[in-house]
Parts: sequence; C-alpha cells; structure tokens
Amino acid sequence: MSKIWVGYSESLGFRDLIITYIDPYFAPVEGDDDEPVGLLELEFGASRNGPGSFEVYEKTPENENQFCFDHVLDWFPFEEVPLGLRTINWSKTKTVFFIMNDKEPKLATDGRVWITDVMNVKFEWE
Repeated sequence: MSKIWVGYSESLGFRDLIITYIDPYFAPVEGDDDEPVGLLELEFGASRNGPGSFEVYEKTPENENQFCFDHVLDWFPFEEVPLGLRTINWSKTKTVFFIMNDKEPKLATDGRVWITDVMNVKFEWE
C-alpha cells in the first residue's frame, strides 16, 4: 500500500502545476544554496518526491467534454475512490493530480491547489 494525496487546480495547467508544486528540479528555491523545492513540499508539508511518484491530468480541448469524476478515475492506476473529487466543480477544474506521500498535509489549499483526499492505495503495478 502507498499513501497518496489527491488534488486539483482550477487555475494551473499541467506544466505549471508540475514545475511550481511537484517537481523538485524545476520548482522555486528557498535560498541560493538550497536544493529546489516544490510548493507541495515547501508549503503543504509533502515528503520529497521525484519522477514516477506523481501523475497529473489536464483538461484539454480534446477531452473537455469527458473531463469528469468518472473519466479521471479511469486514468488513475488504483481502484480506491477519492471521494473528495466528487465535490469539486468539474467545469472549473483545469488539472487533477495524485502524488505519493508519507505525510499529512499541513494545508488543504493555498488558493491555487486543493488537496481533496489523503488515501492508502494499492497501485496496479504493486
């Protein structure tokens, strides 16, 4: 079993969400001598992560009519259902993501990203 955070953004696209919040190699740096740190780690209290520890799904013109709770569940590589995603406004949602994490979030939102669920899941490849 792996612990994950599931969340979404209404304002950030795929690339902006990854480089600002998730990927530690392209995210903001606290000081000159520090390693790059994504905002999920810096502000939300996430554990260190890297490639392969997250997935981000974006609403595009091609999938706009299908970008909904059931469609996103089909993309997730686990069977557990993140019930918090049922409550979001899918017409406003731009991206949905999950990230492997072994901590509890210090924040539920910073106004640009929301964490809807913290879950223990079994990935299809485990």
